[in-house]
This record gives sequence, C-alpha cells and structure tokens, in this order.
Amino acid sequence: MRIAIIHPWLPQYRKRFFELLVHEAGLKGVEVHVYYGETPREWRARNDSVSSPSARLLRTWFFSIRGRDVSFKDLRPVRTGGPYDLIIAEQAVRNIETYLLVAGRRKTPVAFWGHGRTFTVRVSRNQENLKQWLTRRGLWFLAYTKGGAQAVVEAGFPSDRVTVVQNSIDTTVLKQSIEDMRVDEISAFNSSHDLKGKTALFVGGLDASKRIQFLLEAGEIAHTLDSDFRLIIAGDGDERDVVERFQIERPWLIFLGPVFGSSKAVAMAASQAMAMPGRVGLVAVDAFAARLPVITTDWPWHAPEFEYLEDGVNAVVTKDDTHAYATGLDAVFRDHALLLSLKANCGLAGEAYSVEVMVQNFLHGICRALEVGRR
Repeated sequence: MRIAIIHPWLPQYRKRFFELLVHEAGLKGVEVHVYYGETPREWRARNDSVSSPSARLLRTWFFSIRGRDVSFKDLRPVRTGGPYDLIIAEQAVRNIETYLLVAGRRKTPVAFWGHGRTFTVRVSRNQENLKQWLTRRGLWFLAYTKGGAQAVVEAGFPSDRVTVVQNSIDTTVLKQSIEDMRVDEISAFNSSHDLKGKTALFVGGLDASKRIQFLLEAGEIAHTLDSDFRLIIAGDGDERDVVERFQIERPWLIFLGPVFGSSKAVAMAASQAMAMPGRVGLVAVDAFAARLPVITTDWPWHAPEFEYLEDGVNAVVTKDDTHAYATGLDAVFRDHALLLSLKANCGLAGEAYSVEVMVQNFLHGICRALEVGRR
C-alpha cells in the first residue's frame, strides 16, 4: 500500500516525525511519500524551515483572496509519484489544491490531519463551516488531540473514522543533552547572565501570537516583586526588535536569539520554569522533556496542545492580566515545594507525549483508513 502526505511546509519540529513515520510504515508494508510546500510568508521570519531526504518540495504560489492569504501547491510531482491508495492533507481552508483533491469523482481517497477546529484565531462562522464541510469530504480524520477529535465529531464527522494522534515532537536529543549537561557548563551560563535561581525561559517565535509585549511587561513587574527574577528570551521573528529595544538598560532580561541543540539545552537546564503567556502549543512537550512547568494564562487562543497542561499539576495558568501573570511567576519561584511538585509531574507527562507514540498512533490511523478505503 502506498500513501502520500501533503504538508503545508517543513518546519524543524516535523522533520524527525516524518523520517520516523516513513521508516515505521515501511516495516508494516506501507510506503509513505511526504511532500511539502514552500514556507508561508508569515512563518519565514522564524527561520526554522528545513529539508529532508524523506520529503519532496512542491512549488508553491501565495496570494490573497479578499484579504485572506491562500496558497496553491503544484501537485504534478504527487501525480507522477503515484498512484496512491490514500492522500493525507492538512485540514485547512487556505490550501487551494485540497479542493481539487476532493472535487468530483476522484480515484484516490483523502484523509485530513489537523486541529479539528480553528483554535488559535477568531474566524467567521462561514469560514469554520467551510473547514468542517471540507473535512467531511475526507475518508478519515487524524486529530492532533482529543479536543480536536471531539470538535469534528460534533460537526458531523463519523466518530469511528477518527484517530487521535497525540501531536508531539522529538525530545530524545533534548532530554539527553540536558542529562549530559555538566554542572560547570550550567554554572558558567548562570554566571555569564547573572542568574539567581529564579529564571523563567521563553522559547518560540517572536510574533504576535506569542504576546511578546505582554511577556516583557509582566517580566518587568516580576523583577520589581523580586530582584532575583530573570527572564531569558530565545527565538526569532517579526518582533525581535521589540525585545532588543526593551532589553536596553534592563539587565534582568537576557535575549539569546534563536537557539537549537546544546544552546537550547543549557538555557533550559539553567531555568526553573517556562514563561509562555501567549499561544501554547508543542512547547508544552519540550517543557515536559526538560521538567520545566509552563507558566501561562487563560488566554482563549492557545493551540490544541494546551490541553496537555494541568493547572497546579504540571503547569500554572493565571488570569489573562500582566499583574496576575507576574504574581503567578513570583509565587512559583517563592514556593519551593510547589516548584518541585510541578517539575516532577512534568517528568511524568514527558513519558506520555513523545514523537514515537505519535508515529504509532498516526500509523494506526493510516492502516485503519486503508482498510476502509479497500472496502
């Protein structure tokens, strides 16, 4: 059996998933071909796009329709790479080529993979209805989380044709890097940045969805509450200049720029918590791997993986207010017993969410979809 996966683009965090999926599927006699589009304009500033020998780039055009960004991928390589028994596409209304895949009397069934509903931004009822209409044209749905599965079922998709993949990323290298980190390496990092054991770390794209200005203002308040408080920001994006300007004459704020590998590991090993007041998504999995509780807010536009967090168990969720958030950060650092408990529970959660588990769940969904397709 042969399947094709058409992904919008190939970010760093998806590379290992696809490579592992291709390998594991092959062991079950399923040949997986991965195709991906060029990086959308809004994500290019993050500088986290990669290539892979396990995936093929599709030429992509970007344009706007009534102010909405859409894209069109050239599917000719998919056609020549076929025939396929199943095509898996992103659950999104912006990909014009998807409508061609589901239109008319097609020979190849289509499955969708995605959030289940629009979690991260406010959209019109018509746009959400279009997304669910498109989803119902699919043979199968691969949901990021349980919440996403529930959403498509409530919108009319058959519950017996839904698989929860438990969206995750590969944290094996990160875990090992932190475990192998020498005490003198962490001490040197602490000394170079004047860290005092009350350090919150932000890792992610520097853009509106991460609420950088909110984070900086809350950090200022937290430092006023405790002069030992430090905030490390690691990442890149459209709001990099906002961070660089704010950093001037604020030694409690450390800006590292984009970090990967050992640079990311030492920053996590030297920190006591993750400060993520904006969109929480797969950063939750990284945080669990590093045994760092995520301190966030009850902002309504988190990604599906926000449901992995349990307030007071492996994370702290404050009211969506800079003063409340700063107080929450301060409270975690002052309560040593609470911090230890949160860290221990993060370690337990880290065992449950992994790219290996996700690959097996995804592969199970593929196999079930192929069975239904044959019938």
